[in-house]
Amino acid sequence: MDIEKNERIFQVAKELFATLGYHQTSANLIAETADVSKALIFHHFQTKKNLYLNIINDSIDVLMNAFEKESHPQDSEDFFEQLKYFVKMKLNVAVSCPLENQLLMQAFITPPKEIMKELEQLFMEKSKPMIALNDDYIYQLLTPKSLRDDVELNQAKRLIRTVFEGFSQRIINEYTGKFENLVDETDKILSEMDAIIDILKYGVYTREVNQL
Repeated sequence: MDIEKNERIFQVAKELFATLGYHQTSANLIAETADVSKALIFHHFQTKKNLYLNIINDSIDVLMNAFEKESHPQDSEDFFEQLKYFVKMKLNVAVSCPLENQLLMQAFITPPKEIMKELEQLFMEKSKPMIALNDDYIYQLLTPKSLRDDVELNQAKRLIRTVFEGFSQRIINEYTGKFENLVDETDKILSEMDAIIDILKYGVYTREVNQL
């Protein structure tokens, strides 16, 4: 019975935090919605802050597990094709896990000030596997042989990371609290990503201007 109530508290709190945000979700509201006593919430989770951090941690795990299930080995060894596939998988996972995605977008963009440090530490620790995937697999496909003679490999990696970090940040900012729009506009986002990759691969100037 306690396990069942614990799971109910957790799920209700997750939905409320995702819908209303951290500050608008009180322990009283969680207790009322979950049909449990407030004392039981504090018995299982000690504080609202601790409950919230547990939910954020769980949401990251849900998304990471979904990404692992969604991704499949690709035949192409082209760096940009793999990068495109990687971004597409992240979008698919975001659409398939709306509650967790909404929670993490809110926590990342507008973190509650009183737990900002704990969230930053949690995000940093949990992001290591994804960073490792970038570095150990995707970015290994970007080699000096595929670059212009005057482009240094680490410089190219920094540029690409900067561009896609900015692109990801803009998407997060634009679609936080507007999940329905993200679902409807996935193709638009992917099309924009294709355009960015095209510019990174072939440059901004026309061939005629390059020859001047």
